[in-house]
Amino acid sequence: MKHHIVILCLVSDEVRGALSETYEIHYLADLDKRARFFESSRSGIEIVLTNGTRGITAVEIEHLPDLKIVSAFGAGYENVDVKTLRSKSIDVTHGPGTNSKSVADHAMALLLASARQIVPMHTAVQDGGWATANYEWPCVNEKRMGIFGLGRIGMEIAKRAGGFDLDIGYHNRSQRDDVVYGYHDSIQSLAEWCDFLICAGPGGPNTHHIVNAEVLEKLGPNGIIVNIGRGSIIDTEALVYALVNDVIAGAGLDVVENEPNIPDIVLGAKNLVITPHIAGRAPESTTAKYELFLKNVELSLSGQPVATPVPED
Repeated sequence: MKHHIVILCLVSDEVRGALSETYEIHYLADLDKRARFFESSRSGIEIVLTNGTRGITAVEIEHLPDLKIVSAFGAGYENVDVKTLRSKSIDVTHGPGTNSKSVADHAMALLLASARQIVPMHTAVQDGGWATANYEWPCVNEKRMGIFGLGRIGMEIAKRAGGFDLDIGYHNRSQRDDVVYGYHDSIQSLAEWCDFLICAGPGGPNTHHIVNAEVLEKLGPNGIIVNIGRGSIIDTEALVYALVNDVIAGAGLDVVENEPNIPDIVLGAKNLVITPHIAGRAPESTTAKYELFLKNVELSLSGQPVATPVPED
């Protein structure tokens, strides 16, 4: 008899196909379908695959009386009700490090595209403006990069930044003792110091709108902000004001508050480069996440400690 898996996040056809060979799949990436599914109790379901954005609620957990493990497909788990799961002795895991390299690559791509005006220059050339698109843009190399959230992804970004001879500073909840980068005890201090502010921190109430109007003002008119962490990190209204009024030079976003419902005023900002939350998507990342998910499920169902439990707060 196959074990039953509820999938609450978007996953590829390849992943669903591979899982269906061993498991009975209930694919609920459509939110309406998900709501209907959880209108009543569902016995026999032992495994939930979700992510930080889609999460799982206490009410949904109550409707799965046989649940053994909830696994976040990736590092984030901010909308997973970890407290409720732990109170029921249900394993809760995530995928730290599985997409760090892909996200770091994407962060640098957003920074370069924003700083060097790649998208508007591409558009100008397509519109016949090769001869007139002769502006000058500042170099990225030998500037100052501030990283908010020097975890696995932040460290990968710092590694890549070294190739551009960037001076690196960071802000975390606490100072690391294993790096040589300059520590700032507030994000305001970091923003005032750096030319490029890269947001690689987690979501949740502790980081909600930590990048606000004050931080953007300190980043300044030549500053660029990149967010590959969580959309809730940046106050969207403050960011739009900063972009439209030249408070900062530009922004590169892979995540936005309330995505995929992006306000038109955000999309209309000419000094913004935006991608649809794809920084972590790469064949290499998917393979790593999938293999780690299967490992955690196997361990959990056999009564063994899981490999990558969500850490205690």
